This record gives sequence, structure tokens and C-alpha cells, in this order.
Amino acid sequence: MSTRAPDSSSGLATDATVKMVRRTGYAPTVTPDSIEPIESEPVPKDADFKDRYSSRDLLGEGGMGEVRLTRDARIGREVAMKVVRPGAGSRSDMRSRFLREARVQGQLEHPAIVPVYDLGARPDGAAYFTMKRVRGKTLEEVIDDLRAREPAAVLEFSRRKLLSAFNSVCLAIDFAHARGVVHRDLKPGNVMLGGFGEVYVLDWGLAKIKGDIEPSSGPTRATAAETVDAPLSVRGQTEDGAVMGTPGFMAPEQLVSTDVDARADVYALGAMLFEICTLRPLHDKSKLSAVLDSTLRGPEARASVRAPGLDLPPELEAIWMRATALKREDRYETARELSEDLERFLDGDRDLEQRKKMADLHAVRGEEAALRARTDKTIEARRAAMQELGRALALDPSNTRAPRAMMKLLSEPPDELPQEAQDELERANWRNLRVSGRAAFFAYVAWFLFFPFTLLMGYRDAWLSAVMGVLMLGAAGASLWMSRQERPKDSMRLVAVICSMAAISVSARIFGPFMLAPALVLANSIGFAMTRKRSERWFVTVLGSAVIGVPFALEQLGILSPSYSFHDGHFEIMPHILSFDHPTWALALLAVTHFGIIFAAVAYVGAVRDHLKRYERHALVQAWHFRQLAPEDAVEPIAPPAEELSHCAADTHCGPKALRQQ
Repeated sequence: MSTRAPDSSSGLATDATVKMVRRTGYAPTVTPDSIEPIESEPVPKDADFKDRYSSRDLLGEGGMGEVRLTRDARIGREVAMKVVRPGAGSRSDMRSRFLREARVQGQLEHPAIVPVYDLGARPDGAAYFTMKRVRGKTLEEVIDDLRAREPAAVLEFSRRKLLSAFNSVCLAIDFAHARGVVHRDLKPGNVMLGGFGEVYVLDWGLAKIKGDIEPSSGPTRATAAETVDAPLSVRGQTEDGAVMGTPGFMAPEQLVSTDVDARADVYALGAMLFEICTLRPLHDKSKLSAVLDSTLRGPEARASVRAPGLDLPPELEAIWMRATALKREDRYETARELSEDLERFLDGDRDLEQRKKMADLHAVRGEEAALRARTDKTIEARRAAMQELGRALALDPSNTRAPRAMMKLLSEPPDELPQEAQDELERANWRNLRVSGRAAFFAYVAWFLFFPFTLLMGYRDAWLSAVMGVLMLGAAGASLWMSRQERPKDSMRLVAVICSMAAISVSARIFGPFMLAPALVLANSIGFAMTRKRSERWFVTVLGSAVIGVPFALEQLGILSPSYSFHDGHFEIMPHILSFDHPTWALALLAVTHFGIIFAAVAYVGAVRDHLKRYERHALVQAWHFRQLAPEDAVEPIAPPAEELSHCAADTHCGPKALRQQ
């Protein structure tokens, strides 16, 4: 690609062109490198003006003139005609500025600069120029609508769309700077957004041209929102023609001197970017003096201070902070540098937008799979749903559809347990068996603490006592073995409960089947039932009942000698293993045994319960974590407050339509 060597005598335009060639590899598309000097020569009257142009509606008014919709009969199209405001045409300075605007705008051929078609004078001598009729809304109107939370504006103008349009403005201004032109009145009101993506920079009436002599201005007054094109007192300084622009968008040096360059427009672009993102003006516009003072002193431009509720990206804040630096040497040197930083941010934003779209797609697929899973109740359908929903959250953690669908899916367990879950349940069962085995071991060992009392009472049948002790040792041994195994077997648990129940059955020959033995059976059965499946609990119920019922039945059948005798209204216990010759020791045995049963039962059940409680706590924490994936405020979206409207304008997911779709 060929490039034309810039002319070393072209001043500002040459410097900018050299930088553009180095940066992009090609020269500007418009030649020469700078626009032609603007002469104040008179404009000839258009003899056939009345036949060619027919005025229609008023489109707008500016400081120097008014713009009307006009039909050009020669071409057969509608154009916008700007005419010097009545009464102002007699002022040579206003007429000169008007002609400068037409010629500057006409020589800047760029897609974002409205082309000028014709320049002339009406029969009454008033100068006019025609240009392309542009349709749309000014950026100022868009910001006002967003600030007022107009639903249509919130839906149409996302932050990304506004930033893309702003980037087009930056490139158009960089183009003008390359031609040696500084706009000096950049503001949202001078940017037009069309309905088909068009972006136009308007009103070049205050443009400063390299090497051109500006016409002087007469006295005028301005407010904090109006364009100034005349002397203005700034902290006691007054310079003729020095202050030109709009307070709030003028750079500090623009307030006190005519020595402005491209960085003055960079400042205005930074102020516009701040207002686009925060919907707040960079400077307090309550009164003109406040705007001027803030401009010269330097405003607080940090979004974290000015608009803390918006959570704006720090990359954007860094861009406008640099663009609006108090000293111009601290700003971007060119509008293109600002644009390049903004492009880098938008590239990341585009990637984020694409990730959000992909996340929405996976979320929809996950919802469909979740519906199928609730219908056919297969593991494969649930796995597919969880995988799709997981992908959605991995792509966009802020996605609200995926966690809501996931919560619904998790709250409805499948009829068929997945193999992975079955394996985990099996491992949990092994852990429970080890814990219960350890607790049972200590409970069965505690049985032998009663033997000193039996020795003091004396034995009637030492063999039965020995059998009882051996059975309890067997139960304790089986429980200890079970607590030491990585994968305890149910058979050892069965051995432990059978041995312990048999020992309890033998102990029924001490106080009979209806004293002491029922308490022992109850404590032993509770521990067994807590660690067994529902279908297996019948076994311990039958076994415990047999411990009490079999000895009683054998006594009633006369196979075993009776344990109880009733006569003269008295109830008598007849011992068969121990002697009751020492009532004190018998009562002590009863007391210690029952207290021991209470302690052992509570300790055993408590140990198992603590273990299960840890699992319950773990499950509750997991459920809490899942709920954080779908917070309550994401389930029922709430319209954002006014101070957060900029975020809505920046994100299509928070518009009313998007909220309804969610």
C-alpha cells in the first residue's frame, strides 16, 4: 500500500499525518494534508434560490443560525439548510464564523461529519449552506432519556452501543486533527445518533484552524449549559476571543488562552465519556462560576466516588481520568490514542458479551434437559442437564437462569440413584459402621464394670454368668474389629448384635425377663436401628422381642424354673444366677446397672448422632452454596434505582424486556 510523504511545511496537520502513517500504514484519504485557509471573501447570491429551494420545518437553532428542512428541487431530495440567524447576518464577525463553519465542514470529508452540498447567499443577502439531512437523536437527548429511565431508551441504548458510537466520534475528531482542525465545542448535544448506526459530529462553527486568523467576537453572556464564543471573565482574566466552547466540556487551557491544540478536544471527549457512563456531568452545572472553578481546579472524576453504586469497569475510568487530566501534557496526545484504549476495552467487552450469549444458550439447553429429567427420571437426562447448566455458569457466573434450573433439579432427587452416588453412599455407610462399632465396643466393655457387684452378691449358677460374659466379650470383639476395618462387613455387625442380645437373654435369669433385660434390649436395639436400613429393622425388633419373650415362654411352659412368684398380694423375684442374700449389693447392682444403661445408651446414640450431624451440617452448607448461585433478588428482578441506570444502559440483560424474559 502506498503512502504519500507529508509536506514538512504543513504544521499541525503534517505532524498528525506522520503519526498516522507510522501507526496505521496509510495516509489520510483526503488531500491535501490540511484544509485550505478560510478566506472571508463574499458569497455570491444564488439567482435561482427561490426556484431551487423550498423551506419546510424548523429542525433546530444554534448560536449563529437556524437549520430548516428544505427541499432541493434541482436534485429532488430533502436537505438541511443552515441560515444566519435574522439580525446576526449584519455582524461581520458572525457572518465570517458562519462561512468558516460551512467551509471547514465542507472540506472535512468523513463518514461521521455531515457533508456540505452547497454554499451561497439568499436574495436578501443572508448566507446559507446546505448539508445532508440527518435523522436521529443527539447524544444529549439519549443521556437525558436514560437519566429519566425511559424504557425505550434503556432497551435501545446499551453501554456497549453508546461506547461504540463514542469511538466513532473519537476517530472523526482524530481525522479533523490530522487536517489541522480543532473542534473546540465537542459535547453530547453536538453528536447525532442515527437509527441505523450512523454517528455524526455536528456544529463546526467554533473550529480552530491551524494558521488561520479567527474573526473577533462581540460581547455575549452564557450559562453553564450554553456555548460561549466571546470574551468571558475567568478568575479575573479577560481575553478577547479567548473563551470559545461550552463550559463543562472546555479544557482548562481553553478557558484562559487561545493556545489550544488537539488535547483540548481530547478533554471534551473525556468529559463526554464520563457522562455517557455515569449519566452525570463531569462538572457541577448548578451555576457557571462552579463549572469554571471545577474546570480550573480539576474535578473529582473517580466513578467509585461520584457514582459508587454503578460498579463501572476500572478500564473505562482510567480512560476518562487520563483524557480529562488537568495538565494537557498528561492527557492522551491524540484522540486516536483514546480510541485505541477504548477499542481494547470493547474487545474485552465483546468477548464478555459473547460468553454471556453462549451461557444463555447452555442455560436454555439445561432447562430443556432438566424438564426431560423430571419426566423420564433417567440418570442420563439429569447428567446432561447438569453438564449444560454447569457450562452456562462457567461461561457466565452472573447468569441467573442456570442456577434457578439447577436448584429445581437438585431439589428433586432421582428415583434411580447414580452409580457415583451409590458408591459415595456405600462409603458413608462404612464410615457410619466404624463409628457405631467404636461406640458399641465401649458400651459392651462397660458391661464388665458390673462384675465386682456380682462377686459381692455371690453366684448361684456360675456357668450361666460365665456364658453371659463370653457372649458380651464376643459382641465387644466384633464391634472393635468392625471399627478397625476400612470396609466393615455387615456380618460382623450382625455377630455383635446377636452376641449382645444373647447375653441380655441370659441376664434375664438374674431379675427375670421383665426387669433389667427390657432396658438392655431397648438400648441395644436403638443403636442397631440407627445404622441399619429400614428393611432390616424388623430383624432387631424380632430379636429384641425374642430376648424377652423366649425366657418368659420357657418359664410358662415349665422348661425353665419361674423367675416370679405371687402370693398374699406380694410379688417375689426368684434369682437363678446371683444370690440375693445381701440386699444392699442387689440394690446397688440394680441402681448402677440402670444408671449405666442410661449413660451407655446416651453415649452411643450421641456418638452416632454427632457423626450424622456433621454430615447434615455439610449438606446444609452445600445447599447454602447452591442458593448463592441463584440469589433471591435474581429470581424476582427489581428495577434498578436511578443512580444505577447507567449500568442498565450498559447491559442489555437489565432492561425491562430482558427482565421479563428472565
